[in-house]
Amino acid sequence: MTEVFDRAWDVLMVALGLSCVWVGCWAVLRPRQPLMLEGRPVWVVRAWGLGYVLLGISLTIESVTLMAGGEPDWPADVMRWVAGPLVVGSLLAAFLSRRWERRRARAMDGGGRREPDRHLE
Repeated sequence: MTEVFDRAWDVLMVALGLSCVWVGCWAVLRPRQPLMLEGRPVWVVRAWGLGYVLLGISLTIESVTLMAGGEPDWPADVMRWVAGPLVVGSLLAAFLSRRWERRRARAMDGGGRREPDRHLE
């Protein structure tokens, strides 16, 4: 019974890995129409997409290797170590770029400056 659950889990992980690759390719090839990070700089969306492609490939390789009865090798681990910082770094860059845009828009509107109090003169 455990063997059936293990195989089902491996098939689910392969599907998840391929889904990550699909979402990542969508973001890399069409950065102006991403599924996430809408309105962010193109380089941020592409870095996020590349991270997801690498994450999906490593997950798929590891799952297929385990299904075949082998042991995962170091290339999948290296890809995961590269993909993690790409995904997290691009999300952080998207957050910071949005904050910077809001701050710049507020400064352009004059919302960042206060008028001096006239009644104190």
